[in-house]
Amino acid sequence: MIRFRFHLTPLADVEPWGDRTLHWFALTDGRYWIEVDGHRLFHHPENADAEQPSPVDYYVVRLWEDIQEVLPALLEPVPADLVHLMTSDQDAWYGAASEDSETAFHWYSGHLMNTSYLVGSPYILWWRSVTDQDTITVDWRHRAGNGLDCTEPRQGRATVATDMFLRAVEEFDRELIAAMDRRIAEIEAGGLAADIRVDLEQLRREHRYRSGSLAATLRRVPDTDWATVREDAARILSARSPEVQ
Repeated sequence: MIRFRFHLTPLADVEPWGDRTLHWFALTDGRYWIEVDGHRLFHHPENADAEQPSPVDYYVVRLWEDIQEVLPALLEPVPADLVHLMTSDQDAWYGAASEDSETAFHWYSGHLMNTSYLVGSPYILWWRSVTDQDTITVDWRHRAGNGLDCTEPRQGRATVATDMFLRAVEEFDRELIAAMDRRIAEIEAGGLAADIRVDLEQLRREHRYRSGSLAATLRRVPDTDWATVREDAARILSARSPEVQ
């Protein structure tokens, strides 16, 4: 099971940006997390510094954008002889990358979500395998020495059927677009304080664009040069220390 969950902040509580303006991105202020195989990503676990578990508090569109950013790469099946690269140590991978291994490095990093905007940012890597059955795997782990977690557990891996993953992505897209459509209608009906400025024409224009974003993303198909990836990967592997190969 996989679900992308979110709650938007009530419109009256959304903080305008510095010049007292709001736009589509800022209006997605809220909380979000991912549920996968009984685990929670982008969700702070209960610990000594928190009274109770809580989702990441940020702009929901960021999760929506980051999933779409990795979607073309993660939907391209990984050849069986390269799956071990997906499960290798990310720090070692980045440490071994060089100019003469750019093709493999860009292929690998295309599967990695950008979480650098979070204080407790984890590595979250997705890939597709069709060796035994058509599945999507997500692997997550927090950087060594990082005491701020936003996954439960701190490190893990889960696998779901590709069609189930795609249904979850499409459902997330529909729910966010519908929620923002209602939010824009609320603004048009006068739901914001009089001193907050919103360009309604631009807001609707961006909403139409973002409503078609997922469909456009799903039409993007990577043109991976597998021969070069294999050559680069062999070079990277040979540069690693034995314990991370």
